[in-house]
Amino acid sequence: GLRRFGALLPHRPRRLPRGMARCRRLLSSLLAISAPLACAFRADLGARSAASLERNGSSAPGDPISLAVYSEQCSKIKDCYCTKGTPCGWCETYGEARFSNRDGPADAKNCPKWITWAHDCPVLYCSTESTEAKMWWWINCTWFPFTCFVTWLVVYTWRAVLKATYLPLYEVVEESAKAVSFVTGHGVGETRFVSQISEDDGMCFVERQNQDFFAPKRSFEIFRKGLQCPPSERLPKGATRPFELNLSDLSAKPGENHEKSRVGPHKIAVTLRIAVQWRTALGATLVSAIGLMCVCSVFLMVLRNCARHMAQEHYSMIALLTRELQAISGSLQNAVSLLLSFYALNRISWFWSVMSACFKLQGRCHDLGMICGAGAKRETEEDWHARYTLYRWIMLGFFFGLQPFTPRMRFAGYAPLIKCGLLEPAEADLLQGAHRGPGTLAESWIANWIQYHITDESRQQAFNALREFRGAIGTIGDLIEERAPVSFESLLYVAVYALCLILPFGPSHIDYENRQVVMQNPHNATVIGVAIICTFYLALLHMLRHLQAPFDDIG
Repeated sequence: GLRRFGALLPHRPRRLPRGMARCRRLLSSLLAISAPLACAFRADLGARSAASLERNGSSAPGDPISLAVYSEQCSKIKDCYCTKGTPCGWCETYGEARFSNRDGPADAKNCPKWITWAHDCPVLYCSTESTEAKMWWWINCTWFPFTCFVTWLVVYTWRAVLKATYLPLYEVVEESAKAVSFVTGHGVGETRFVSQISEDDGMCFVERQNQDFFAPKRSFEIFRKGLQCPPSERLPKGATRPFELNLSDLSAKPGENHEKSRVGPHKIAVTLRIAVQWRTALGATLVSAIGLMCVCSVFLMVLRNCARHMAQEHYSMIALLTRELQAISGSLQNAVSLLLSFYALNRISWFWSVMSACFKLQGRCHDLGMICGAGAKRETEEDWHARYTLYRWIMLGFFFGLQPFTPRMRFAGYAPLIKCGLLEPAEADLLQGAHRGPGTLAESWIANWIQYHITDESRQQAFNALREFRGAIGTIGDLIEERAPVSFESLLYVAVYALCLILPFGPSHIDYENRQVVMQNPHNATVIGVAIICTFYLALLHMLRHLQAPFDDIG
């Protein structure tokens, strides 16, 4: 080609420059190498075109040999879907397969109901397919539902083991003392144990649930030592309650200081490990969410078999019903997102307000101790006993102020207070006869102590601190009493439960009208998406439900 091209150029007597000559030799080499490749590509393209034309019956329309061979091959096909991957079409009018081209059957016989493509067949099933193909179909159809079921069994067993580990006495205690009503947040019923549980076992259960308050033994001798007493005797060991912990505390390894432990954005595994622990909302809803995932996987398995074995007119009814459920779930998801986001933000803000009020109550206790301790300047033994009495009464006021709102404290009567040194038996008899509650009587004792032991300006400051102490207790009670209307709360719960029940039967991002797509794909990502959405909504609802009792040690 270069020679012919060079022959057309005007002849010049002088030689080409050295650079142009090198370019000419390089082009010649490239063309010599690429010429065989171009010939092979052209031959392969021609063979493909010839095979395509021959398959469509247009390569040799008048060749009777080819037509007879293909007609005999098509006559052996018994089902419409068996024409897939063959040059045959299906005549629905006569119920037989024929050799076809792009316009219809290749023979002269007319067919009013002609099906060219296999995915347009009434039933997407070939009865003559091999046993191996049928086996692989059922393996492909059932492996994911089976995996989901095994996952559910593993998670259910894991949560049962955690429950037996963390709640050893819950199997033998019929009703915990004053069970919490999640509508009002208050206790209902009386403290009672089943007959096989002795009173000592009940007391052990009480002390186990309240080790942070009843475990330290208060005495005048320890109080008299003051700062000379070892920290292990006068300070609590640490906070382990759910409302007192954060990600940094839970991410600390055994023996590691919590203050040095931090959860960075890259520690996803650590955060997930914390999220599925006992008493977390995500971990508590895993069994239900994975159960819904199993239901969704089984439903899609049934839907795939319907698309494969049912006729088009029958399957279209199921597809229509599934699309209607999909539309309902979409509408419910919009409503639930609106209601749940509004309610969740307000309840989280309410929870922070309760925690802030509790911190203020703790500060008022410190104010009472500081002012009264500085106001009583005498250092006699009698004065130290009086101060110890004030300390006990302040602790009793703090305890009785939070007891109605703390489920684990409702187990305790006056016996644990006497045992830990905060209450005298004679004082317990007086508290038992209080008209309104033991907390008001403890506050009146504190007021009498201030009136008798403090003089001058310190007395007024102490009464102001006592008033703020009483106000902080009242603020916590008022915040706990703030409840959403029962109608709104029940509506929210019903909407979330309805969404989680409908969502497995109407998963999104699936073209239900396309039977071949429904039949051939397991839709694993869709099923996992349903599980994730249900987990999020159920976990958020679980958390909001347990926020009704913010100081619950079990929730």
